[in-house]
Amino acid sequence: ENPSLLKIRTAKDFVARVFFAGIFVTENVLHAIHFEAEVDGMVAPAIAPLPREAAVCLHAVHVVFGLFGAAFVIASGFDTAGRTALTKGTSMMLVFMSTITWTWWINRQGVLYWEMDPYPFWDVRCSADKRNRTVHILKNISIVGALMIFQQLAKYESQASPSRPSFLEGIVTALRPWSCTATLAPYLVALAVLRCFLRIELPGYGASLMLVLSIMAVQITANLVNSYRDFEKGIDTKETAGDRTLVDALVTVGMLKALAAVAFLWWCTFFVWSVVATGYHPVVLSMAALGTFLAIGYTAGPAPLKYLGLGDLAVFICFGPGVIAYESIVLVGSLHWEAIAFTVPVTLYVVATLQANNYRDIEADSRTGARTVAILLGPRASLVYYDLLLLGAHVTALAAGWRYSCAGALASLA
Repeated sequence: ENPSLLKIRTAKDFVARVFFAGIFVTENVLHAIHFEAEVDGMVAPAIAPLPREAAVCLHAVHVVFGLFGAAFVIASGFDTAGRTALTKGTSMMLVFMSTITWTWWINRQGVLYWEMDPYPFWDVRCSADKRNRTVHILKNISIVGALMIFQQLAKYESQASPSRPSFLEGIVTALRPWSCTATLAPYLVALAVLRCFLRIELPGYGASLMLVLSIMAVQITANLVNSYRDFEKGIDTKETAGDRTLVDALVTVGMLKALAAVAFLWWCTFFVWSVVATGYHPVVLSMAALGTFLAIGYTAGPAPLKYLGLGDLAVFICFGPGVIAYESIVLVGSLHWEAIAFTVPVTLYVVATLQANNYRDIEADSRTGARTVAILLGPRASLVYYDLLLLGAHVTALAAGWRYSCAGALASLA
């Protein structure tokens, strides 16, 4: 198999990538350092009348997509099929360039570019500020064009020379970052309830970010353990597996175990810090310990919960009341039932997603003697159960809205 044309072969190749992506790294490190001031001075005025919370989210997207996009572009030179990382990295950088151009230059501090003065930028009467903005807008357009060229080159090479998934793609598939929306959704709802509904001051962005990354780490650990155990038990095969990590040899068993160890170590470090920082709060200690046990015990141990018909209950606790109680005390020092009530609907959707996966795997799981909820109910009742989970999510959202006089709960019907 021929190596990708995008693969680094000389020092010049590496320097070229670093020079191109380095400005994004430098810029977004500065954005992170001055995050609060930039949200208030630049982003919030540019997207008014949207609330400040929307500005915080948008600027967080700037920083995350800018940094990760640049990192992927640099990594593309080392990946066995660099087009994988280059395609993903340029996509993230395109999102960054599009949004930052609007907030920084087109609608800078709430003043639209075309409302600055009546003169075009080439007219001598045009203001210096407008000409400066024009230069930055045109520069950003040229960067967008370059990113699109790189992206298309990667796609064309992929079509011309198909190859097996690269090492980087194998790592991403193993980690399943897209599944972390199951962690993010309840967390964001809890933050909205604490900050916008209860008007409780939240800690700095650093603590909030480290908390969600640590919760994601324990979920990723559970994903990796699940991949290993299902492969080991013969549940995942080339013919039937939805998880292709090990059956297609995208990563080795040793690499998968190493990734699980790193993710679990991250979580354990934060777990210990949170217990000490909250003065050994019993809810923090108990919920974190319970969540860790349920996450690992979902498919590991002498009695895996998933195969005893207890997987749905374990997921509901881990993504719902248990983790929200833990997060609430770590963030604001006290447990608020409103946060739990409003996250129950989201958690039911997470359980419904799990049920859909287990319904798909009924045949494969049955051959190994597993007893998931889908198997215990049977195909027809499983579909009814799935519908009831979705219905329950909307009913509990409306019930929470009525109980706490929050009209925003009606949005769940959209």
